[in-house]
Amino acid sequence: MNIRFHRMKPPRQDHLGISRRMFLMTTAMAGVTTGAMLGSAGRGVAATLANGQDATLLQMIQDIYPHPDLLDPSHYQSIADSIISDSEGDSQVGSDLRNGLLRIDEQAQRLFGRPYTAVEDPDAREGVLRAFQHDAFFQSVRWTAYFAIYNNVEIWPLFGYQGSSVEEGGYLDRGFSDITFVPQGPTLEERIAEVQG
Repeated sequence: MNIRFHRMKPPRQDHLGISRRMFLMTTAMAGVTTGAMLGSAGRGVAATLANGQDATLLQMIQDIYPHPDLLDPSHYQSIADSIISDSEGDSQVGSDLRNGLLRIDEQAQRLFGRPYTAVEDPDAREGVLRAFQHDAFFQSVRWTAYFAIYNNVEIWPLFGYQGSSVEEGGYLDRGFSDITFVPQGPTLEERIAEVQG
């Protein structure tokens, strides 16, 4: 009897994309950039956009990340201001933003006979936005808003996120089992009594 050993082939990489380390570096840099943009926002910035487009942009951000019970309108407004401020520094970005917002309003007019901000049904507004979800201007607005909301230390408590737990010794004794939406199970004594009983 002969026993033959076969070498295992190295595992095939089953996904294309960036590594975890590159993803973390990219998101960290995007967070720093967004923080810098939000820090410099807040001045009168609506000059880049045509009349009413600042309201369209604000509604667009609220529709992409709807958290009406958690976030104040001021949170969304600061994101819109930072996007507009960023577009002031780059004529191509400003042009893309103006044209994109114009196309959103035109689509809403075509479908509902009114501007995007006047469409009352949030699902209908989402349907309008889905036609543009792969456009560069949409992705730019989306990712800026994403990092401004979910990478903002001041907003974390509104979502119930306590932040990094490494400095506190990990999550095991800090937030691991403090969920409230799962009913409390039987105690250890009750389980032992049930098994013995």
